[in-house]
Parts: sequence; C-alpha cells; structure tokens
Amino acid sequence: MKFSKLLKYDLKNGFLLGSIKWLVLVLLVIAFCLDFYLRKSHTYIFEESIPAGTMIDYLFYIFAGMREYIPSMTESFIFPVKWLLLHLFIFYCTLYYPYRDLSSLGLNILVRTKGRIAWWISKSIWNICYVLAMYAVIFLTVLLFCLVMQEPITLDITPVFVHDLLDAGSPFDTFSTKLVYTILFFPLLMSIGLNLVQMTLVLFIKPLYSFGLMAVLLLASAYLLTPYLPGNYAMPIRSAYVVENGMSTYGGILMFLLLVSASFIVGCLYFRRYDILVEE
Repeated sequence: MKFSKLLKYDLKNGFLLGSIKWLVLVLLVIAFCLDFYLRKSHTYIFEESIPAGTMIDYLFYIFAGMREYIPSMTESFIFPVKWLLLHLFIFYCTLYYPYRDLSSLGLNILVRTKGRIAWWISKSIWNICYVLAMYAVIFLTVLLFCLVMQEPITLDITPVFVHDLLDAGSPFDTFSTKLVYTILFFPLLMSIGLNLVQMTLVLFIKPLYSFGLMAVLLLASAYLLTPYLPGNYAMPIRSAYVVENGMSTYGGILMFLLLVSASFIVGCLYFRRYDILVEE
C-alpha cells in the first residue's frame, strides 16, 4: 500500500473514531469560558463597569495552569483543574486508535504496508493532526463565545485579570506581546510532544498505564517548577514573561523538539521488531 493511501486511511478512521469527543470538547471549553465570564462579573461587580475580556484573556484563563507552588504550613497544593482536565482529555482522545489499529482491519493494513516505519510515521502524523484539530476547535469555540457575549476579538492581554483572576503573582504591570505567542502555541506544542510520547509508551505498556503515566507527569509538572518537566512549558502563567525566573521560550522549543524526536526515533526502532501477534 502506498504511504499516501495509508495516511488517508489513518486520517479518515482516526478522526471518525469516537466523534462524540468533539462535542464533549466544545462543551468543556464553553464551561471554562462561562466560568471566566462569571468570575470576572462577580469580582468587579462593585466597579463602575466590568472590564471586557478579550479572546486572548479567555485562552489565557483556559491554558494558564497554576503559578509555582511553594510548600508551606498555610498553603496547600490545589490541582489546576481546568488545565489538567483539558490536557488529560486530549490524551484520552488520542490514546486508543493506534493500539486498536493493531488488530482486525488495521492489522491487515499493516501487513500490506511496505515497511513498518511507514505505518508508524502515518500514525504519528495522524496524532499530530488530531491534536492540531482539537486546538483549532478550542480556538474556534472561544472565538464564537466572545462573539455571542460581545467580548473583544483581540489579542490584547488585560493585566488586571492576570493579577486578580489568575493570581499569577506577577511583578509586571504590563505584559510583552511575546506572552501572546506563548499562550497560543506552547500548550499546543507540549500537547503534540506529550501525545507522541504517550503513543510510544503504548508499545511498551497497556494504554491505560500509559495514560496514567502521562497524568502523573502532568501532576508532577504542576507540583514542581523545573525546566525538566515538560508540563511547565504548557503553563503560560509560569512563563518568563509573567514571572521572574519563569520558563523560557527557548527551553520550551528545545523540550518540544526533544519530545518529538525521542518519540519518533524510539517508536520507529522498537516497532520494527514489535510482535504484532501479541495484540491480536
């Protein structure tokens, strides 16, 4: 089978599998947007006017994560629920398709494919495209929500929200436009990298265990501020543009390239001798 046909097969079947997930994602994003809208309305209820939330403010609120946790007797660790739930949902959506495709019809496709590396590359491209599509749905949902609620469709960050609603603990009164790119791209890049890591882990352990390891990695990233845990780069609130000694842009790009390269190389090398009969 030609690679183009294999990729077409993966994109078609991979996107159609569990199509209800797209509706769940839309509802999830709407819930986050409503939470932000109601929180700012309640916070500034005694002000002369409630500040409008721009499109980037809503995206920042959804993708923010949490500021650095410093253990103390008075402050307990609180999970960044929105951030964690969103990333875990994306992990779940990409979890089973490559694994399921190693049986029944998918196994026949693999046998007809000239070389296992082509099969793995096709699955990797599907994974990347799926994550890109999910983020496109997130952006579009936020855009439509802002249109309906008559919120500004701009990429201007409102500093008061960063301080009051996100509790960023930032020393800055205004924020660099580079923070906008961090909000728009770094959660996406880390999602792509980590989803490829999850797909590679499924070659070694069962999908559920792979999903569990990714959840632990995200929790560890939320608990520890360190450049060695990729989840930190998926939290714009921990960016160097928000807090001092925060995550750098170059470090995030390097982490993304490391995750993608390691997943691709390890996956290709291991899958060449992977016993597909075990999965039948």
